[in-house]
Formats: sequence, structure tokens, C-alpha cells
Amino acid sequence: MKKFLYVGLILLNFCFFTITKEAEAKENDETTERKVILISFDGMKNDYTKKYVQENKLPHIKQMLENGVTAKKPITITPSLTAPSHAAIATGATPKQTGIVSNHFHEPNTALDNEESGFQAEIEVPPLWEEARKQGKTTATIAFPGANPKEEKQGDYSIYHGETWAPSNLESLTFKKTTEWVQSPKSFSPLKESEFRIKMKNEKDRVIHILAIDSTDDQHENYDTFILSEDKKVDAEDTIVKGNKWESIPIHMKDKQSAGFWFKMKVENNELNRPIKLYRTAVTSSQISGPKGFAEEIEKEFGFYPAQDDDEALEKGWITRQEYEEISKRYIMWITKVSLYIKQQYNPDLLMFYAPHIDHEQHKYLLIDPRQPDYSDEKSKQYMSYIEWSYRIADEVVGATMNSLQDNDYLFVVSDHGMEPAHSTLSPNKVLQDAGLLTVDPKDKTKINYEESKAYAIPSGSAANVYINLKNREKGGVVPQDEYENVRDQIIEAFKAVEVSYNKGAIIQHEMKKVKSAIQTDNFSFGTVQQHVKNMWSHLLEPRVHPYESVLKNENITLLEHQNAGDVVLIGAPGYVMGSDVEKNVSPPIELGTHGGDANRSMLRPIFIATGAEFSKGKEINATSNLDIAPTIYDLLGLEIPSFVEGKIIEGVFEGSE
Repeated sequence: MKKFLYVGLILLNFCFFTITKEAEAKENDETTERKVILISFDGMKNDYTKKYVQENKLPHIKQMLENGVTAKKPITITPSLTAPSHAAIATGATPKQTGIVSNHFHEPNTALDNEESGFQAEIEVPPLWEEARKQGKTTATIAFPGANPKEEKQGDYSIYHGETWAPSNLESLTFKKTTEWVQSPKSFSPLKESEFRIKMKNEKDRVIHILAIDSTDDQHENYDTFILSEDKKVDAEDTIVKGNKWESIPIHMKDKQSAGFWFKMKVENNELNRPIKLYRTAVTSSQISGPKGFAEEIEKEFGFYPAQDDDEALEKGWITRQEYEEISKRYIMWITKVSLYIKQQYNPDLLMFYAPHIDHEQHKYLLIDPRQPDYSDEKSKQYMSYIEWSYRIADEVVGATMNSLQDNDYLFVVSDHGMEPAHSTLSPNKVLQDAGLLTVDPKDKTKINYEESKAYAIPSGSAANVYINLKNREKGGVVPQDEYENVRDQIIEAFKAVEVSYNKGAIIQHEMKKVKSAIQTDNFSFGTVQQHVKNMWSHLLEPRVHPYESVLKNENITLLEHQNAGDVVLIGAPGYVMGSDVEKNVSPPIELGTHGGDANRSMLRPIFIATGAEFSKGKEINATSNLDIAPTIYDLLGLEIPSFVEGKIIEGVFEGSE
């Protein structure tokens, strides 16, 4: 009897082992088949995203929320800056490991005035796309911060912005009659021509010739068609365009790199008997990395990498707001179309792409605080329409991406940080000067004398790193090692002592108007009135503000314990952005929207939304960190999570999980 029982137990164990292994193999197969797409919208605010969704202005993001998981209180890292946060998203590691401590920082063992860009510097631990490649996955990175082919840290298929070969311009064109063109088409009025020159960086100047054609037999000079050529010979390589329509011109560089610009002929005078204007964008190009023939394929399908935006042209009146939006949208949709083309054609296991336009609009137009210069309800409403436009474009990107999803695709929509309104600019180098730690050129008070300065601050957004000019660490250092702690204490005391006042009257008046408006509305809300009254009293009773909210030794900030961080790190209070001025402690804001402050502040919260076949539907989890995105993707793709990852796998995303 015991013998039969023993044999039965062996058979039972064997069956259980077989079933378990089959289940594990099935799970591994499913994991292997999963594909992940991640879109990062720079600066996309958690509060604005939710607001616009509730107002039914973001239908595709709303659909994604209904079919996926979102975080109620996502958090980024401190400082809440683009380069450090994207490094955190890409690695799951804090700046103490990535080395990306700010958007701009100083490297040790160099001259004090040497600055490194956080967007160009090498991430010191492998990002997702690199580590996944090592573990046998195919990856693609499109315009994603840190995925720079120059540093050889890109995905298998990678596209990144390249050189700007020439800035944008508004050309003035004078046309004259011509007979010099070869193979010119029929014109019902005498042919006319003009030209303009583009001064190129590190390349020979380019002369673009323009042939004007009258294509309508109406007995009037009506030049409605233009041919742009580099050789006055009309052929298939030339660009043909109607007046007041956008068109592009590719330019082939000496290294066979593709570049180009978009332009619009601003024709108000069809007879061309007076000069007309031609606006053109900057001449831009890309860095493309991939298998043989990949760059040529992308350029053939989508053309050159377009200009991202053109603030200067808008400010100078060269283009209208509508034309500005057309330039910006063209860039975002180029990135999106290329990304989704790579997804369709090459089926990467991991695709990561990036859109900067929301961040850009909010830096320029986040006018919501009465303390901000030129604030008015009318202007705020106008500016907010520009910001809403940028969120609507993001929604289009999400919609196009969702339409491309297959059954085994998982989509993450994230951002690096939120944004706060800025009403004042702080000048940390002026504080250092007043404390006798920084000197200026006696002949030009706006220039710093780095050779004689004991310390120097590099600002970025609402944060700044202060570096001591230490002997044997900095090239040309002047502070002896035994004076280091004393100098650092002086720096800390100087910044902690700074106090400023602000225009309380403007914000109190604003809150009173809000109270009156809330009382008079049909949808009266006691809670709304109570909040505005509370805001009003808090400003009435608030003493002078310490604008440098946090003044910290870098070793006391776990996230920034890296040699690239300043000896002292400054985090600004809400409403303050940091600048480079050495003449005034406080001045008007250099931008209307800012970030870089304490990541725990609600307006600086990023977004986190994810959807996929096995994810919960319509579920809101409490909190995530940008550090948690990378380990979650590693787990989703069935990859080993590297030891340097500090984030945790996000819990509660899978169907049925708590």
C-alpha cells in the first residue's frame, strides 16, 4: 500500500511540476511579446491635464484614462528640471548616479566659468534603451533627452536634433524681368526673378533663386506661382509653391547630411512691382542612427528634421500666431509620424519619443498670478488659450499613437514635471557679490571676474548650483582647502539672510474680485469663496518672504550627492525663477512659467497614464515617482532590473491587482 502511495506522490509532483513550468513558459512568452511605447510631454501639468479632460477638451487622453491606469499624485525629482527628470525616467536612478544634476551645471577640474549642458552630457548609468539592447531587445528613441547618437547612447533606431545651420529670417525680395532660366514653364506675363542668400554655419553660403510665373490667362500680371532653385535650371529637385502657402526646401550638406527649411511667400502684390516678404524658418538637420539605409529611408519618407518653433519671428511680427502654431505643430507631428512609422516598419520592443511644446508654451504664457508683470484677466485668458492649444496638440499625438496600438502594446504617457507661474527673477550671483565672494570686471560691471571669485552660481529654472572656486579641484582655483568650510558657511548664511517683499495689493485685489465673482454666479460655491478669502488673509498676514526656500549643502541632498552638483544647492520659493544678473537681487521674471523647485509642490506634479491589455481599466492609483517608470518597463518586458535602479515597480497597474 505504501509503495503505491509513494508512486502516486511522485506522479502528482511530476504533473504539478509540468503544469507549473508550462504556466511559467506561457507567462514568459507573453512577456516576450509585449511592446512598450512611452511618450514624454515636457512640462505637462497634472492639474491642467485633469482640468482639460473634465472639460472634454482632450478626448483621446480621456479615452486612455478610461481604458488604463493613472496616478493621482505622481511626483518627479528635485530639482524638477527637464534634463535630470528625463534621466530619472530613462534610468530609474537619481542625479547622484546619472550625474545629470541640472539642465546646466559645472564639471570639476575645469575653469569656473565652464558650463555643461544636461541635455548633451552623458548619462553615467545605462538608460532603458541601452540596457534593453544588452538584454536582447530592439529599441527606438526619437528626440528623447539623453538619447544622443553623438554620445553613442541611442536606441537601435534613433533620431535626435542636429545642427541649426542658419537662423530664421524675413527676406525682402525685389523682382525683375529675366530670360536666364533654363526649362522655364509657360507664363502669361514676362518671367520675373529674385534671390536671397543664406549665411550658413561652417558651410558655404547658399543662394536661392526664385522664378515668378503668371499661370492664369486673365490679361493681367498675376504672378501666383514661384519656383525656388539653386541653379536656375527648372527640374524635379526644385520647389514649386503658390503665394502665401507653406513649402520646404531640402539642402544637402557636404557630409551628405540632410537639412532644410520651411518658408512662406507673403504675397500681397501679385504684380510684383513692389518688394514682397519671404519668411523662412531656421535651417535645421537631425542626427539619425540605425541600420544601413535607415537614414535615407526616413529622409525619403518624411524629409528633413523641421524647426521646433520660432519665438523671435513671432515677437518681431514676421509671422502671425497662427503661423507660429503651424511651425510648432509641424515639428510635433513630424516626430510623431516618424515614431509611429518606425513602430510599424521595425516593431521595436521599446519605443520612446518626446514632445517639448507644452513646456515651451507654459514658459512663455503661464500668466495666472496677479503679481506677474502686465497681468490682467483678459491677457491671462488669451495666454491660457495658447497653453490649452498645446495640450490639444498633445491629445492629437496620443490619439494617433492609440490608433497604432496592437493587442500586445503598452502605452505610457508621462511628463518630467509641471510648471509654476513666475513673478520675480532672483540673481544668486548678486548675493555672492554682496557677500564679497564674487567679483566683477571693474570696466564692465555686468561681467564676472571668474579668476578672482571665490564662488559662482549656475542658475537653471527655479534652482541654482553654487560652486566654490577650490584650489586643486577647479582650474585656477583660489580658495585653499582649509578655508572650504568657512566659505561654504558664508554662502549659506548669505542666502538664508535674503528677504524680499512683493506686491501684496495686486493679489489681494485679485482675490477680492474672485470672491465677488463667486458670490454673484448662479453656481454659488461656499468652498470657492472660502478658499479665496483664505488666500487673501494669508497674503495680508504673510511677513517678508525668504525667496531662497532651501539653501543646502549638496551632501545633505541624497538625490544630488554627485561631484557635478554645487557645493551649495539653492531651491527657489514658488513664484521665483533664477537668473544670471549681477546688478539687481530681484527683477521682473525672465519667463512667465518656471520649474526646478521642490517636487512636492502640487503645481509641479507631472502626469502618469498607462494602458495595455493586462492593465486595469479606469483605475486611479495613489502615487508614482518618475523613478518608478523604468523598473516598471523592465518588468513589463521581462528584463532583469539593473542594480543601480532606485525606483520601484509600480503596484496596482495590472488587472485584479490591489
